[in-house]
Amino acid sequence: MKLGVILFILLFISSFSFAEEQKLGDDTKIFQLDEITISESEIKEELKTPNMTVILPELILQGIGSTPDSALSRQPGIDVQRPQEVGAALDDDSIKIRGFGSRRILVTIDGRTMNISGTAGGYFIDWTTIPLNNIEKIEVIKGVSDPRYSNTLGGVINLVTKKPKEEPIFELQGLVASFDTYTTSFFHAWKPGKFEYSLSGGYSESNGYLRNGDYWLKNANVNIGYELPWNGKITGSLQYINVKKGFIVSNRRSKDYDDPDYEEPINSSYPASDGEIMYGGMGAYPEPGSWWKKEKYYINIGYEQNFSNSNLNLNYWWNHGDREAYNTRVSLGRVFHKKFYDDRSFGFDAGYTLFLKKQTITIGGDFKRFKDNGDRNYSDDYREPFRNGNYVNSKIVGLYLMDDYEISGKFIISPGLRYVSYDGNVGPAGKAEGIEEISMDGIAPSLKVTLNYDKNTLAYLSIARALRMPTPPEHYWHYSPDAGVNTSNLPFKKEDGIMIQGGLKSEFPSKTRVEVSPYYYIIEDYIQFDLINFVSYNISKAIIYGVELEIAQQLGKGFSAFINYTYQRSKTEGDPFVNNFVYSEDRDFDEIPGLPEHKINMGFQYKGKNKEKFTIYAKYVSDQSVIYNNNTLYNTELRVRKQDSFITADIEASYPITKNLEVTGYIHNIFDKDYQERFGFTAAGRNFGIGMKAVF
Repeated sequence: MKLGVILFILLFISSFSFAEEQKLGDDTKIFQLDEITISESEIKEELKTPNMTVILPELILQGIGSTPDSALSRQPGIDVQRPQEVGAALDDDSIKIRGFGSRRILVTIDGRTMNISGTAGGYFIDWTTIPLNNIEKIEVIKGVSDPRYSNTLGGVINLVTKKPKEEPIFELQGLVASFDTYTTSFFHAWKPGKFEYSLSGGYSESNGYLRNGDYWLKNANVNIGYELPWNGKITGSLQYINVKKGFIVSNRRSKDYDDPDYEEPINSSYPASDGEIMYGGMGAYPEPGSWWKKEKYYINIGYEQNFSNSNLNLNYWWNHGDREAYNTRVSLGRVFHKKFYDDRSFGFDAGYTLFLKKQTITIGGDFKRFKDNGDRNYSDDYREPFRNGNYVNSKIVGLYLMDDYEISGKFIISPGLRYVSYDGNVGPAGKAEGIEEISMDGIAPSLKVTLNYDKNTLAYLSIARALRMPTPPEHYWHYSPDAGVNTSNLPFKKEDGIMIQGGLKSEFPSKTRVEVSPYYYIIEDYIQFDLINFVSYNISKAIIYGVELEIAQQLGKGFSAFINYTYQRSKTEGDPFVNNFVYSEDRDFDEIPGLPEHKINMGFQYKGKNKEKFTIYAKYVSDQSVIYNNNTLYNTELRVRKQDSFITADIEASYPITKNLEVTGYIHNIFDKDYQERFGFTAAGRNFGIGMKAVF
């Protein structure tokens, strides 16, 4: 589809309004399908972070998946590429922001780091372990323009929890859906005076739709806070997650893409699909009955102190996580059964903000210790008993300084500076495998210019040094002798380059919101990490560029619509992996794999007088090129394949039965299209669900 045609469609929709022109108030803002009231602090936050998108509960996808990957699927600039919509274990690049996967994305909950550690290393995000039952909104910051966030090029996903109010609130939700999916959750919060608390929890289970893709999740959250007499506040939180997931088992009669049996299922009850890989000495290829189970605790203690013209924030966090994995391997006549002491990470951060007449100066720092404690096998494992120590740990130190300086009432300039260091420490198990220790550091300056033309128009431009240190999985797999291809003899450097991005946001009296966000990134020594082939190495140069456009329109009489479009391209130079291990006829491949050039999301909603809602969504994703190994490890004749484009459509609806009770329902993929989000894995066919929500 030509870019000019898409731009014409966007502008065409923006010209319609069934309502009379009406000036927007100071406290309203149009999101994709709703016009809502926002606070003064939210208006100020948009000025401070203009490249941030806020996703409200009204925009969060209904469906069999109720985790952040589902919530982000309709946003511009974000690619959701899951093997399975619910419970898939291979989640490393399930979400990409402007082409960058999880190792270049920082995931936080109320600003506290979530994507950390594991025997495979830090920055592995298992999205299915992050429930949304206590989340008020999701903030997505795209790209680097703020020195507060380290080791991230793609952006930040911050989950903001629901805050207690003076009146107690109780919420109960339940869902019954296709594939024997059942979900239930609760939320309760109250602020009786200076003390506040919130409690939440949930249970989900699903058989999934791919072979052996079943899933169970239990979670509980406790948050407390107390306001001290001297304008201070102490907070604490505990999050518990227990998840068990079946590893998706290959359901193809042949793994050879060119063989007619490739599209023939072994088990006709499930579609033909690839299987996941069980890394970490688990026999690699799972068989029916294979699973993994995670149990994890997140603990956070914070303190906030407000002074007359400044603010101090202190936080300490600590994680404890274990994972158990089981592979039946009936074909080999032996069981693989291990326990991984995945996460023993901790860290702290501090920030001080000084509010002057025309300046806001922020200084801070953080320390993160990502670490695991090795692994061991169980008595039914076929191998001799073993207990390994940790593999690769890391210490990351960051210091930053930034200044938001108001030159005039409309013009803000924001210089920033960040120092970051990475020390990759090798533990006993890593030393036994010959893993090398590495140490890197650097300074990353940034500059952002914001023009607040009027209360409804905002423009910004930023430029920053694209400096990123490797993460523990990249560090480990670059040197590991177990890698699919030995890359330990290749140089291994930090990423460096420049990131330029800008944007324009404007709301018109016709209740139209338009947003345009172009970007251009040049990354030297780009670290390519392939979790299927267990390979980590530097590409000499990667260029990623694109533009995101969105128009949201309130149409009047309860109708609203939105459309967004993403155009993205990439180009690479000096890729030693492609030059040496990709099939000779495909060695002209010079892109980052898995990036569709075009993506369109559309929505049309009716909201009635009784707050009943009916919404139709549509999505288009263009074809994309991937490097495919026929779902076979150590395949050094990799092929470049084309993943076909697709169009899907969904319907979602809700109806308030009483003041306190609401029924919801959805039908996804209503035309039962056969498509893939992740190459080799079939997406869900037509599926539906019905739910209830009670609020007291």
